[in-house]
Amino acid sequence: MNNAGTQVDAILDADVGIVGAGPGGMAAASRLAAAGVRVVVLDEGHRAGGQIYRQLPAGMHNHGVMPEPPSHDHGHDLIQAFEGHATGDGSIKLVRGATVWDAQPGRLWFEQDGVSRLLRCGHIVLAPGAYDRCIPFPGWTLPGVVTAGALQVMVRGFGVVPGKRALVVGSGPLLLPTVTSLLGAGVEVVAALEASSRWRALRAVPAVAFHAARRKEAVWYMKQLWRNSVKLQWGWTVFACEGDGRVQRAIIGKVDAQGRPRKGTERTIECDVVGAGFGLVPSIEIGMRLGAATQWLPVRGGHCLVVDEQQRTAAPTVFAVGETCGIGGAEVASAEGDLAAAAILSELRSTAVDAAIVARARAERRAADSMLGAFAPLPGLHELARPDTIVCRCEDITQLRAQEAAALHGDSLRAIKLGCRAGMGPCQARICGPSLQAMATGVNACAMDVPVVQVPLKPVRSETILTAPR
Repeated sequence: MNNAGTQVDAILDADVGIVGAGPGGMAAASRLAAAGVRVVVLDEGHRAGGQIYRQLPAGMHNHGVMPEPPSHDHGHDLIQAFEGHATGDGSIKLVRGATVWDAQPGRLWFEQDGVSRLLRCGHIVLAPGAYDRCIPFPGWTLPGVVTAGALQVMVRGFGVVPGKRALVVGSGPLLLPTVTSLLGAGVEVVAALEASSRWRALRAVPAVAFHAARRKEAVWYMKQLWRNSVKLQWGWTVFACEGDGRVQRAIIGKVDAQGRPRKGTERTIECDVVGAGFGLVPSIEIGMRLGAATQWLPVRGGHCLVVDEQQRTAAPTVFAVGETCGIGGAEVASAEGDLAAAAILSELRSTAVDAAIVARARAERRAADSMLGAFAPLPGLHELARPDTIVCRCEDITQLRAQEAAALHGDSLRAIKLGCRAGMGPCQARICGPSLQAMATGVNACAMDVPVVQVPLKPVRSETILTAPR
């Protein structure tokens, strides 16, 4: 039995297997199911929605302090359609708590409740989302210092109030949802610090102004900040966190156009929670394992999967949508999920894909690229770390040790791994990789090595691998 009480066989069969029940996965699954296609969706969460439209566990209710942003109306529609198929006619089978650890064309191996299972399918749609981009700074390992994504999971996913006084720092659109989630949980947000300058952020204005949904969303968030007396400070970030046993205060200050700390601007702010959200990194490991090609697009978060005009990857019968193709947001993901489903139906039934579906997906992606270009990672933020700052949390590797390994073994990420084991822990450099290369080698982030994909794709028990069905 899984954690939702649903019996899952060791081997499942479907016409289409989908990884991820966020906006992209739900949109693809609903269109396919409506057309009579058998769909199995594998998701690590307890309910559909993904990170953006995360739902509380069944039986729990939100705090009711603050309304949801306008985009969540679209999210509710997606969830309602998806769950209608999943719980109604059963044309969608949602497998909860499923961690995909290996993949081949037509086959997805996953662990659920410590048991290895296999999904066999004709087509695969990848919608695994993204994970937080971490920027190490002194004190970032203190209890109470967490990523923006982790705060969203605590508050929106489990109804957990993480503290009383929160500082939110970072860069990009994820900053504002984090602030409003904390406010909705009754947490005082003492400051919201955006590392990009106000003038740099102006580059996003046209993409927001001419996109009705994003314009409405931006106005809504700014109203919430104003009503709760939260000032958004441009060109500021956290320099260090301090405390006895957990975070009690943060040293904040101004940064220059490249994100480098400006000396003499420091001030101290009391807080018991720090949410750090420096953007997102596409989750591409499953796609790479399946044979999909990658490309480096800093505006989209780094390495992402390459797809054609109908979301096909280089791997036969494998499609990719949403953040795995580059950070874009819910509107992009749902439009691309809809397009991928339409393309699969065209292959199954020898029909043409509606040009309007293609046009919508392309327009949403262009708008997202224009907006996110104003919040691309600032390379100077990597200078926040000091020689004794831990940069690889899995292996407790400091910046100095990583730099010494680079000097002895070479300036590639792989060489650093061999020299000091940085990036060889459970996260497999997902968390520390960009920072390691930028700080230890002096190489600009655009020269980041393509990740090396190894099985298992995510940490699972050895028994899971040994007992995997074939």
